[in-house]
Amino acid sequence: MTLVGKIFTVLILIMSIAFMMIAVTVFATHRNWRDQAIAHKARIEVLQDTNARLRIEASRADDRLAIEQAARRFALAALQSRQEALAQQLASNYDQLTKKQAENDLITATLSENTTTLASLGKEVAGLRDEIRLAQNDRDEKWENVIALTNSIFGLQGSVSTFREQEVQLRDQLSRRKLVMDANELTEYTSVIHIPPRVDGIVTMVGETTLIEISIGSDDGLRTGHTLEVFRNNAYLGRVEVTQLEPDRAVCRIIPEFRKGIIKRGDRVATKLI
Repeated sequence: MTLVGKIFTVLILIMSIAFMMIAVTVFATHRNWRDQAIAHKARIEVLQDTNARLRIEASRADDRLAIEQAARRFALAALQSRQEALAQQLASNYDQLTKKQAENDLITATLSENTTTLASLGKEVAGLRDEIRLAQNDRDEKWENVIALTNSIFGLQGSVSTFREQEVQLRDQLSRRKLVMDANELTEYTSVIHIPPRVDGIVTMVGETTLIEISIGSDDGLRTGHTLEVFRNNAYLGRVEVTQLEPDRAVCRIIPEFRKGIIKRGDRVATKLI
């Protein structure tokens, strides 16, 4: 093979490769265009559907617009009729206003005269009010004095009634106390310190000698020297004398000449035999 043949062979190979690449590019371009054509076709269909829907909506809008325009025309006609009626009413009101202004002028003149009369009457009324105020103040002062005197009288009457009731109560108390004092052979000069209060307790402890302890003390009103009676059920046991005191208990001495039995723990003690 000559050099020229080799060159042609290489050129043919290069041309073949170039044509093959062009064919591949054309094929790829053809496929891209085909895909784009399909996509554009689908989009065109969607746009056509949208266009149809929009035409329908436009037709409906036109119908609504026509209805609304008809309604507006009807409303405009009604407003025009109303405007005419209002114009007539305005003319009538204007006539009435003219009449009212004339009446108002007459009333104004009358009012001016009445104002003058009212001013003079006002001065008279002011003078009368001052006189009435002075009379009312004088009356109020006298009325307050009357009320104060009446309250004083009622208060004194209430005090008198209270004092009378207290007098009756004091007399009753005095009579009852007189009966009690006479029954106990007492006078207003008799010393009552040695008289024990009305108490009731129990024997809490018995000593070996003549001493006992009881459950009541100075808090119950006992004092040293008070005498108490001791008993068991209905049996009288004797008399004791308080010798030592504490707030809640006391020590007592058994008086021999009044002893009638043996005193034990649990026996009762009282001011007098119960």
